[in-house]
Amino acid sequence: MSKFNKRTGWYVNWSKFDNNVEIYALVLKGTVEVQGLIALENDASAKAVHIKWACTAPWNNKFEQENQKYIGVGGHLFAIAADVSLQHGYEGYIYGTAINKEVFKHYEERYQAIYIGTENGLPKFMIPGERTQKIMEVYTYDWTEEEI
Repeated sequence: MSKFNKRTGWYVNWSKFDNNVEIYALVLKGTVEVQGLIALENDASAKAVHIKWACTAPWNNKFEQENQKYIGVGGHLFAIAADVSLQHGYEGYIYGTAINKEVFKHYEERYQAIYIGTENGLPKFMIPGERTQKIMEVYTYDWTEEEI
């Protein structure tokens, strides 16, 4: 995970997350190039999965690239979070904090995220199970146990 860091355009140093955070990578079938990463934390007290951080690959970032290599990476990452929530018995509930208001607005419009307040001045959101179910229907993927 050390090659995924601020210096290489991934916003955070992905190798620095706590041990209780699981990191999932999105790759295209038959390739090894990571298209997005998501860090998830099981939050039993909230009965939801907390998205600690989610990030598309720099070349897929719609807020920084005029022409993204792949569109829909964020939806796939949210689908992974919803699936993990289901595995924990949380009915697909997920929540997190958007990096800014523009990104939250995107989550609200694209994924029907619900505003639930702020954290350090940034918009917090949640997406209930019935909405994440729709995300999972649109953004499908296959699980593998491969490590990057």
